[in-house]
Amino acid sequence: MPFLECVTVAYNKDNSPDKLNLGVGAYRTEEGKPLVLKVVRRAEQMLVNDNSRVKEYLPIVGLADFNKLSAKLIFGADSPAIQENRVTTVQCLSGTGSLRVGAEFLARHYH
Repeated sequence: MPFLECVTVAYNKDNSPDKLNLGVGAYRTEEGKPLVLKVVRRAEQMLVNDNSRVKEYLPIVGLADFNKLSAKLIFGADSPAIQENRVTTVQCLSGTGSLRVGAEFLARHYH
């Protein structure tokens, strides 16, 4: 069973009134409206108040440190693929945007 399907099944079986569905990619209220977590609001405010931040665009492949650390998180820092420099990453906008980029890559290079 795919991971998100497992999460949805577990969510549907849970009787807790405090549950949140983490499988849909967005939090929603009981009325189905978007729910922004308080911690997200605080983080947004911190970013808005930080005058040292610039609004420069990232390079086309994304933030290099983010990409490198993401690969280590996914594969493990001691992974042979990481150690042998066989992993490359690209930072994309959103989950569906990332899936689209990955699908385009596979279609182009692995027919």
